[in-house]
Amino acid sequence: MRTLTFGEVPADLTINEPYPMELTASDEETICAAINQGIDSHLEAVHFEDNGIKNNKRCLSITDSKSLRCLVRRLFEDGSDNAYSLASGIMQTLDIEWI
Repeated sequence: MRTLTFGEVPADLTINEPYPMELTASDEETICAAINQGIDSHLEAVHFEDNGIKNNKRCLSITDSKSLRCLVRRLFEDGSDNAYSLASGIMQTLDIEWI
């Protein structure tokens, strides 16, 4: 596991396949707030899946590395506990720990 300073999003953070997420209602609100902060071409590859509800959770897919980095950065900048938790969780699934 790679260790980074809390909030650091490495420029070399990459994904080779779509990054799927299943979101609770509060997580969905937090993600939507991060996505809707403004027009940003780096978030064009974040998609809510059509008919994407699994286990009462909304399904989301991030299909490129720039979008993932941008979303994690925006979640961190949000500053709320839920946004921090989501950003940290994403980083952990990518084998990166924030300290």
